[in-house]
Amino acid sequence: MDRGLLRGATLVLPDRICYGGIIWQDGILKEIFEEASQQAFEETTVWDMEGDLLIPGLIDTHVHGAGGCDVMDGTPESLQTLAEALLKEGTTAFLPTTMSCRPEKLKRVLQNTADFQQGHFLGAEILGLHLEGPFIAEEFRGAQARELIWDGAGDGSAQFLANLLREFPGLVKILTFAPERPDGRDLTEVCLAHGLIPSAGHTAADLAQMELAVEWGVRHITHAFNAMPSIHHRNPGLLTKALLDNSITLEIIADGVHIHPAVLELVLRNKPPEGVCLISDGTRAVGMPDGEYELGGQKTLVRQGKALLPDGTIAGSAFPLRQGLKILVQKLRCSLPEAVRYATLNPAKLLGIDNRVGSLEINKEATFIRLSSDFEIKQVWLQGRLVSETKVI
Repeated sequence: MDRGLLRGATLVLPDRICYGGIIWQDGILKEIFEEASQQAFEETTVWDMEGDLLIPGLIDTHVHGAGGCDVMDGTPESLQTLAEALLKEGTTAFLPTTMSCRPEKLKRVLQNTADFQQGHFLGAEILGLHLEGPFIAEEFRGAQARELIWDGAGDGSAQFLANLLREFPGLVKILTFAPERPDGRDLTEVCLAHGLIPSAGHTAADLAQMELAVEWGVRHITHAFNAMPSIHHRNPGLLTKALLDNSITLEIIADGVHIHPAVLELVLRNKPPEGVCLISDGTRAVGMPDGEYELGGQKTLVRQGKALLPDGTIAGSAFPLRQGLKILVQKLRCSLPEAVRYATLNPAKLLGIDNRVGSLEINKEATFIRLSSDFEIKQVWLQGRLVSETKVI
């Protein structure tokens, strides 16, 4: 049996912070204690955390790339590099996220991901795929290429999606689309029939259109405030509906670039604790130096952590998900349990896997990360195994 005891940690639990440790066996948490423990048993490895933070592994439901690679590369080598690069940043599970592309390329990317999942043992866990496009609004395409967006009339889109989901059952978890499109309702119905989360994003939807979409079953917003209309006092738009309706969850990029801290605070004050999921929207540039990269067939320039297209459009993020925790705690003064929940338990609940991951709780996986007081990664653990270690100076 694989047994381990970890002590001397600042544990971030779902409802509180405490000083203590954990015991796991065969990759599963068996005990959480809140004081120095003298417990030990044969064949137990004991680790001393020296007061460092211990939080659940981060779960990113919207990330395109990292380590110089992108899911759209469509190769097992790129997915492997991506999974390993994210793991080093503290993301232990994720949804590789696509971009608008030709149908034949999308199928290749899905096939590559499905094949890779079968033999994937190293790096962060791939939980499925997030399809971002191609059924989006051209006006709010952001960094998505105009010519790769599915025709606005929507002819054949729902059938294409249904066929794709039948070909790759259980692989896709989220679809980002513009619900105001003529095919909006049909796409929503296909999503719900196949167990996907229909998410409004890259959309021009107004308040009435979003209210209608909610009636259909749309309950999620992709990178809220980005690639959609802002709130106007005479044209409140979909964001007003999202802030007022507690049944709607919001993806938020809290990297310090995409959303002003004051707007982040506005969101967190208006949504219930379970209503926000931090995402990275990370690109190839995550974990890489400043320079020139590619996103969805377009050139991006990264300077001081900001990724831009040549015309100045923000093109995803160069920061890992962990940056969002740092912003929320250090800039907004969120409590650690609150901030951590947005990047762990909430996305786990969104995907229906909170029975095994997303929080430090007994009978869940011993998957966690060790952080310095400044949120620098020291160690990453998967199911009781130390898989990454970084010396923090």
